[in-house]
Amino acid sequence: MAVTKIWPVKGRLDAVIRYAGNEEKTRLPDLTGLSAGKDDLSDVLKYAANDAKTTRESQLFVSGVNCVPEIARQQMELTKQQFGKTGGTVAFHAYQSFRPGEVTPKQCHAIGVELAKRVWGDRFQVLVATHLNTDCCHNHFVIDSVSFVDGKRYNDCKKTYRALQDASDELCREQGLSVVDKKGAHRVPRNLYLAEKAGEPTRYNVMRQDIDLAILRSETPRDLPRILRKMGYEVDFNPNHKYPTIKLPHERRAVRFKTLGEEYTPQAMAQRIQQNHAMGIFKRMEIYNKRYPPVHPHYQKLRQDFRKAIMEAFGIYRTYLYYCYLLGKLPTTTPNYRPPHPAMREDYRRWAEIEKQLHLLERYSLNTAEDVAAFTSEQEQKLSDLEARRAKCRNRLRRCRNPTECEALHTEKDELTKQITETRKELKTAQQIPARVKRMRENIQLLNDREQQRTAHQKER
Repeated sequence: MAVTKIWPVKGRLDAVIRYAGNEEKTRLPDLTGLSAGKDDLSDVLKYAANDAKTTRESQLFVSGVNCVPEIARQQMELTKQQFGKTGGTVAFHAYQSFRPGEVTPKQCHAIGVELAKRVWGDRFQVLVATHLNTDCCHNHFVIDSVSFVDGKRYNDCKKTYRALQDASDELCREQGLSVVDKKGAHRVPRNLYLAEKAGEPTRYNVMRQDIDLAILRSETPRDLPRILRKMGYEVDFNPNHKYPTIKLPHERRAVRFKTLGEEYTPQAMAQRIQQNHAMGIFKRMEIYNKRYPPVHPHYQKLRQDFRKAIMEAFGIYRTYLYYCYLLGKLPTTTPNYRPPHPAMREDYRRWAEIEKQLHLLERYSLNTAEDVAAFTSEQEQKLSDLEARRAKCRNRLRRCRNPTECEALHTEKDELTKQITETRKELKTAQQIPARVKRMRENIQLLNDREQQRTAHQKER
């Protein structure tokens, strides 16, 4: 089973020479050290053809397609100079990785060379290097961004990436290797996929938990949509629609029940509700109360007092305090507490970000949108000044010949870098606050509307 990926490499030619001569920067331990925008053509070529990673038993697994491996960088640079396209993206870096023990180094390299010929060989120069320093053999490809045939740039888009995937899958089938099942492949971002797998409160996991609880409370399949609506969801069980859907009011798109898993198709949920009768009402309520403990009356009174205070001055800082309170994080973490609305439970995953933003508001006494905007503007100006000072310091270091003066300049540069790092962190945190507070207020309004509807329903009864 081979997986593939490709990303652009950007850098100036003068920076390439300085960067390539720096041994500390060219000694990259793994693939994560080559992030887009920081690596350059010479650095990527050196990484891909690293002897320590490509050599086994004195055999070197490095080949060139339309170029000679030993002078691949010079050939690629000559191609760009010939067509006057030396700026912008200098190359593209791709890899093809196989399952551990599935291929031999020789077979892996042969597949990589053939893949490069099929996908890029008719127009581009490509360096192919097979790395053997990990549990799984994998190929690295460095593709020149400019074609040696017509001088046109490589178009990295979904279509060309799909062609790379399809060619890789075709080669795997020809060699009798496994292929990734695209029908079963996850279309969600990797961080969300891993969070769901770990059981963290993502949007889908929150929905699954609430549907499980609603099924426990349901006597018949007709009860399920009614209970979910009481929990704050918008549910579409229209028989004229092919797929029932569920969504939160603030979400733009609804989610089909079947997307949540095989246990959440209409037929599976109806079957689970029928099994409730065999379980018994007391057993079901015992399970329900363990998963969804009732709110203590004292906590309800505290919530009312908090909401009354927050409405008197609904500033950003107070909004954060009230929302953290609703999450059960203030005044102290409440044991066995679940936020009253499913839209809030997903924010447990983002608690570290919310806490940073709350501390920033406290540290600089920011309570209004104008305060946050002014602080953001100040930090941007401060960052610009610090970067200008560091640039001057670096220029002085290049011309410096006095060891004592050079040491002082290095110390000054390191201190400026430290200040720049802290300023960037605070600026990034401040820039996230307006969108965060907007979402918080939407969730608070959802909760208030839900409680008003519940109060009105009780009065009618």
